[in-house]
Amino acid sequence: MLDADWIAVSHEHLDHFDPWVLERLPERTRILIPHYPGPAFRERMMAAAGGRQVIELPAWEKFPLDNRGSWITAIPELSPMCHDAAFLIVADGRGILHCNDARLTAAQARRAKHLAGGTLDLMAVQTSGASWHPICYEYPAEEMARISMDKRISKLRSVQRLVRQTAPELAVPFAGPPCFLDAEVGHLNWVLDRREGAFCDPDVSAEWLREHLPQQRWDYFKPGDVLDLDTGECTRDPVSAEFSFADAGEYLDRYAADRAAAIAEVIAEHPEPGLGLYDRFAAHFAYLGGLSDYFLRQIAMVVRFEVTGPNGGVWDVDFAPDGLTVAHASPDVRPHYRITAAGRWVDAVLDGRMAWEDLLISFRVSLYRDPDVYNDYLVGLLKHANAPALTAVEEYETGRDESERITVECDGDRYDIPRYCPHAGEDLSVGAVVRDGRIHCLAHNFAFDLATGECVNARAANLTSHRV
Repeated sequence: MLDADWIAVSHEHLDHFDPWVLERLPERTRILIPHYPGPAFRERMMAAAGGRQVIELPAWEKFPLDNRGSWITAIPELSPMCHDAAFLIVADGRGILHCNDARLTAAQARRAKHLAGGTLDLMAVQTSGASWHPICYEYPAEEMARISMDKRISKLRSVQRLVRQTAPELAVPFAGPPCFLDAEVGHLNWVLDRREGAFCDPDVSAEWLREHLPQQRWDYFKPGDVLDLDTGECTRDPVSAEFSFADAGEYLDRYAADRAAAIAEVIAEHPEPGLGLYDRFAAHFAYLGGLSDYFLRQIAMVVRFEVTGPNGGVWDVDFAPDGLTVAHASPDVRPHYRITAAGRWVDAVLDGRMAWEDLLISFRVSLYRDPDVYNDYLVGLLKHANAPALTAVEEYETGRDESERITVECDGDRYDIPRYCPHAGEDLSVGAVVRDGRIHCLAHNFAFDLATGECVNARAANLTSHRV
């Protein structure tokens, strides 16, 4: 597997971008990455690649892989807020669309199928993310169960509609759910519950999708399985065949024991912070606050950080439209967000050893929102943390053409709305569910009130809807 001429890496999440794997590749291996508007992914990849060549792929441009007509192209999400991309590969007359973590629109997927010659032999679709919502949030048990199920079903419906619009020869659900192997996060393994967890395993995903889109061929693979695209036959790996998602407890115990030394080594590399943590925290956010006035206007709230352990504290960051300020928390201030994390991990963010998104995806945080409304701009500022990426988001959101509109019906009323979601451009004519006076975009689960146009569960531009 490691003796590769080419490696394609979609984005910087560590379940896709693994420096340990990269350093074991032959020196001749060339690494392909999508071109994103900010430098962060390119810089991290260059640092991890050693002397290997790193090549950025412009969106939708065919990049030749050999002299026999094989090629690859990158298909990023429409909104530059999300640095995720699919890869379309055509080789030996076969077309494979691997969506990775990118939430493609139906139009993007259909365009990929057209580029592949009208047939996608295989389309791999992520049906189980590993985001920190709702897992790391402080919800009552009943609320957690409701949100988890809503998130699971929304994701599966999104995949169902995308695959129905694309009609590949074989659709393959992959990913998830996450598992947790050490004491700090072990309590989160409730997400492995096959009935109530927010993120389902590929077996559960395939069963649901077969039921709801029976005319489509579905399958999923385990490590070592081999698919023959000419015959459609899959040879199952005998070792992996013994594994069952339904009975993974013993496997996880062995997995945790096997990785215990490696986890201990990582924790040892992140000691408790010394004096001056607050001053470095304040300087870090002063820098972030100067990157984009547009993002400050969109965030417009107070975020409280509870940094636990030695030299930590409780600190408020006020993302005000007229400027960002940092102060020790006051009982007179009511924050919208509260983020709790150990000082050892916050320290690593402040000195550049990890990014905020690395910390969030590690699930070594606890979060609370009041009101319970997601702010994509806060997460965007933290995860991008560079001016070019933030400027690209501003230009995308302020330069969109909303002239193409559609009509939807709900509870006997008809509403005129833009065809494309104001958040990230999903085609609402095929990628949304209308119910209870709202339209729910399935791409990122944003919900808009049809009467007012307001997004009810996240910070987003108004839908500009009106009754007709």
